Amino acid sequence: MTTLICEECGKIYHLDPEKLKGKLSGDEAKTRCRECGHLIRISREQLENGGDTKPPQAPADETPPMAEKMETPPSPSPPAPERKSSAKPKKQGSGTKGMGLRTKMFLLFLVVPLLLMAASGVFSQNQLNELARRITHESTRVVQGMAEEIIAEKARSVALQTKIYLRSHPELGKMDFNYDPEFSRIAVQRVGDSGYTVLFERPGVDEPDQAFRIWAHPDARLIGVPVLDSLRAALGAQYFSEFRKIFEEARLGREARGYYTWIERDGQLRQKFMVISPVEGTRYFIISTAYIDDFTIPVRKLEAEAGAMALQTRNIALGILLFSLLVIGLSISIYGYRITRNIKYLTHAADRISVGELDTEIRVYAKDEIGNLADAISRMQDSLKLSIERLRRRR
Repeated sequence: MTTLICEECGKIYHLDPEKLKGKLSGDEAKTRCRECGHLIRISREQLENGGDTKPPQAPADETPPMAEKMETPPSPSPPAPERKSSAKPKKQGSGTKGMGLRTKMFLLFLVVPLLLMAASGVFSQNQLNELARRITHESTRVVQGMAEEIIAEKARSVALQTKIYLRSHPELGKMDFNYDPEFSRIAVQRVGDSGYTVLFERPGVDEPDQAFRIWAHPDARLIGVPVLDSLRAALGAQYFSEFRKIFEEARLGREARGYYTWIERDGQLRQKFMVISPVEGTRYFIISTAYIDDFTIPVRKLEAEAGAMALQTRNIALGILLFSLLVIGLSISIYGYRITRNIKYLTHAADRISVGELDTEIRVYAKDEIGNLADAISRMQDSLKLSIERLRRRR
């Protein structure tokens, strides 16, 4: 009989040498303690001598096969008192499952902040664009309203000046309106950058549209010309209806205003605003008209600048976000690699200690929780050495 002693729990086994020789693999046989699961090894030389033996320590890089359960035959001599151990057999590791530590760090400290920052950036950019749109829209509306009032006030002012001049010059006939320098200066005035005022005569109740005639205009060729006929030829039927609608209201002898489309010589369509103000006590009206964009161009430029600034802000924010992600990603990669490297190193050292390599050297110089873990494993290693040494001395 060959006597084997488990160095972990002190369990004694008396086994048949021939049966152990059948388990030889190379120069040694292996079996596992049924109490604590510790791997017991015996060399071929010790089996041939048939004496008691203490198995050598197992190499760290060798994974022992599962030992078969063996019955302990009765011994003629009384065995040494057995010491029961509450330790359960160790389960063989099946490798790391799920996400690793670095993957979790990337998810928690890179992907999640990225999503939050992206959502915040999109929301902020949309709010900025909406604010710029509202400001420019309201500014355009306010400026447009002011422009309408400026044009209307110009029509009323010129109508009042015309009334005063005609009362003070009753001898002045309508054929002389455009050729009297003083009256022409009063009746024809600039409005905005390119607008002007003109004087025309409205027809009587039973008179046709041809009675709408111009008597003061910057272009002397239009003097005495029926205004509606000339505009119908210039605008065409499509846009003349807008202009005619304003004149129909003025025909009733009251102030009229509205927008109409004007066709430039190059074919470009532009919006004009017109106010028709009656000259009190006469059949004459003052038309004050101007391109509305002469007043709104500065606001349009401001709107374009606001859009460009919003785009620039978005690009800068995107650049800051990408730079931040790069810095965070590099920090996580470097620091995460250092942490996982030390953890893997300590895991490997603990595995080697678990199979009996109690002289495994642990070299971790971190001054954080990883360093505390390395110190704890070192203390556990020293305690195991002392426990085994005390067990050997008791025998």
